[in-house]
Amino acid sequence: MEMIIVIIIIGAVMGLVLPRLLDKKSQTRKVMREFVIAGKDLRNRAKLNNITYRLAFRLDENKQAWWVEKSNKVVFIDKKKLDAERDAAKSTFRKDDEEGKAVPEFQPDTTIFKKEQTLPKGFSFKHIESGPQDLVATDGTAYIHFFPQGLIEASTIQIEDDKKNIWTLVFNPITGHSDIIPEAKTLKDLTR
Repeated sequence: MEMIIVIIIIGAVMGLVLPRLLDKKSQTRKVMREFVIAGKDLRNRAKLNNITYRLAFRLDENKQAWWVEKSNKVVFIDKKKLDAERDAAKSTFRKDDEEGKAVPEFQPDTTIFKKEQTLPKGFSFKHIESGPQDLVATDGTAYIHFFPQGLIEASTIQIEDDKKNIWTLVFNPITGHSDIIPEAKTLKDLTR
C-alpha cells in the first residue's frame, strides 16, 4: 500500500514538472511556426491581390512587436525612401485620419491580424536583415517585402530567447520557403 502511494506521488510530481521542462521547446516551435505561416500567407496574398505586402517589425528594446501592412498599389522599393520612412516610423499600426496628410503607401492590414503581434515573454528580435536593400536593423522599424510576382526579399529574422539561444529564420526570395537555423546567421554567411 505504501509503495502504491509513493508511485502515485512520483507520478503526480512528474506530471507537473515534465510539461514545464518541455514547454520552452514547444514555445520556440510556436514562435517560428507563426513566422513561417505568415510568410507563406503573405506571399500567396501578394500574388492573388497583385499588391505588395510587408511584415513590419518594431525593434525597440522595451516594446517589440510585428504586424502586416499592405500597399494600396504596386510599389517599387527605394532604399533612400525606405531609410527615411524607417527613421520616421514610431508605430505604423494606426490609421492617419488627419486631414491634409498624404496617405502612406502602406497601411496596416487588419484582415490578417487585428492588432500588433508580440513575441512571448523571454523572446526578442536580435536583428532583421533585408538583402537587396542591405539593411540590418537592430532597433527602430524594419520591413520584409512580399511582391505580386511571388518574390520575397531575401531576408533573415534572428530571434533570441532569455537563455541567449538564437534562431535564424531565412526567407528564400524565389521559392518563398523559409528555413530555421538554430544559430545566428546573416545573409552573407548563407551565400558563402
